[in-house]
Amino acid sequence: MLEGLLGESDVLIIDIDLRRWDDLKLNPEAISQQHPELQVCTITPYGTEGPSSLRRASELTLYAAGGYLRIGGEPDREPVKAWGEQGHMQAGLHAALGIVSAVYADRGGQLIDTAIFEALAFLLGGGYQHAWFSDREPVRNGARLVGFGTGHLYPSTIRPCLDGWVHAHCNNRYPEAMAVLFDEPRLAEPDLLKTLMGHADEVDALMAPVLMNTPRREVVKRAQDLRIPFTEVLAPSEVMADSDGHHASRDFWRATPHPRGGDYQAPGPAVRFEATPWLDGVAPRLGEDNARLGTPGERVRWRRAGVA
Repeated sequence: MLEGLLGESDVLIIDIDLRRWDDLKLNPEAISQQHPELQVCTITPYGTEGPSSLRRASELTLYAAGGYLRIGGEPDREPVKAWGEQGHMQAGLHAALGIVSAVYADRGGQLIDTAIFEALAFLLGGGYQHAWFSDREPVRNGARLVGFGTGHLYPSTIRPCLDGWVHAHCNNRYPEAMAVLFDEPRLAEPDLLKTLMGHADEVDALMAPVLMNTPRREVVKRAQDLRIPFTEVLAPSEVMADSDGHHASRDFWRATPHPRGGDYQAPGPAVRFEATPWLDGVAPRLGEDNARLGTPGERVRWRRAGVA
């Protein structure tokens, strides 16, 4: 069945352990020789080449190899991984972009080699850039961005307020605007502005009186009126509740049928195009389309008869 599908497909994605490729007859180079117009995309932990290509890996170890565990968590404790499977999701995005680029190039037989740890390293991006330009390796720094030098801008952190938490971030061009927001002249003094990260404890203390007596939504409104990029920190349940109706007004949440019965709420389209409307649906389960696809011989007969 796979061989028949390869003859009529544009893209093959292989995310199976590469040590099993030969046994399963899934070697990308061999497949490309047999189907020269087919775009073949592989998704593996460390790519298909190099000394680490055969290493075993998990989401956690890939998160470490990509550099993220270096910066996640409090400096005096063990590292903390972000929620979910960010590595696999980011690798999926990289693979999708590679596939689209290959198809758009209209040149068959290309191999798209996606490494999960490289996708994570790319996501970290800024950490590597800062390490290069400042000759300092970023380290865990809790909720205070990453551990750059004392002259780095601050705040970029999560702080408590009257009814929850806000993400506090200074205006990078006009950090002195924080003095207006918190009615605190000290936040505009030159010695503090010169080494904001070096005064992080003091900045937190200067923000605290206003934050602890102000609801988070009001804090955010005041900040954004001054062009300071604060935002509320919402729990997932609050996002789903959509108390102000913003998501509903944009038709963001979509009811999607679940294979086991009933509907579940899922995010709708990230972008909207007039000519290609968004299609809702569930991912296919293993083997569920086999009967519909039929055997390779049946599909050839269907095409000749104009059925498929």
